[in-house]
Amino acid sequence: MTADVVTQPPITTSESRRFTSIRSVLGEWKQLFDGCNFIKKKERSRSRRRDVKDAKAKRVVSASVAQRSTRKSQSTELCVCDSIDDQVIEKFTALPPGIDQREWLATHTLALFDHVNALCGSLSEFCTPVVCQYMSYPGTTKAYYIDERGKRHLYSAMQYMDCVMSFCEKASRCEEMFPTKYGNQFSGDFDSQIRRVVRLLWHCCGHLASKHWDDLGQLELRPQCSLVMAHLAKLSKTFALLDIKDQQLINNLVQAIRPLNMISSSHGHDTSGGTSQRWSRIPSSKSGSWGGHPTPSAFSCKSYAQTC
Repeated sequence: MTADVVTQPPITTSESRRFTSIRSVLGEWKQLFDGCNFIKKKERSRSRRRDVKDAKAKRVVSASVAQRSTRKSQSTELCVCDSIDDQVIEKFTALPPGIDQREWLATHTLALFDHVNALCGSLSEFCTPVVCQYMSYPGTTKAYYIDERGKRHLYSAMQYMDCVMSFCEKASRCEEMFPTKYGNQFSGDFDSQIRRVVRLLWHCCGHLASKHWDDLGQLELRPQCSLVMAHLAKLSKTFALLDIKDQQLINNLVQAIRPLNMISSSHGHDTSGGTSQRWSRIPSSKSGSWGGHPTPSAFSCKSYAQTC
């Protein structure tokens, strides 16, 4: 007996082209969906037992103090805060025409208080009385907290910043200092009180940037901290809220922690010719959503951006 061999008809040229086009379309779809986060998350969730083993192997006491095994490169750690240079900061701190200066200072001071309070809260596990026995910041190794009665207290850095946040929180709810109702006026000592708030906020920011810069890097909060410092320095310089010594110290610290191109772009350089170089360090979003990183075209059509 002989087996019957079935021979298939040869593939024509049109059918070959059709199969080639189908392969190319499938390849494009595969390449497209490989970059989607929800696909990767779904694939990772299939191996549940493997995830449990990895979690046990990488278990730590606190997630916030866990050391990252792989460090991101400098280009992937950038965020929107790195795209705001000194020119933009100078624009949104300058007093607009027709706006009362005290209302303008109150608005910026309350915003800075919220940002500094968030940064201090993020580092509460790192800044302990054991690590920071005394409050220190650039220019001062042991700072005393002076309460409302004029009494000096030698606190740890954590207690010092807690006192500052409590004082600023109490001041923000004071109707005489920050009036919210129609017809109420600012108090007569508003200027002195706002200078004290700005000085205390500078002490907290100076301590975080000088003593906990590595911790900020672990939490990926360096761009936010440097931008808050730049905002505080520009506001205090514009309205003379700090004395000459503190203003020089905060300016030096901002120059040390801010990206060089963010500072140099505001010192008379041609912004039109250096646009490509200026935005070369900013990653663009891969999806249509926010994604954490705005595209350069979004900044080119707007003269402002959010601070944090």
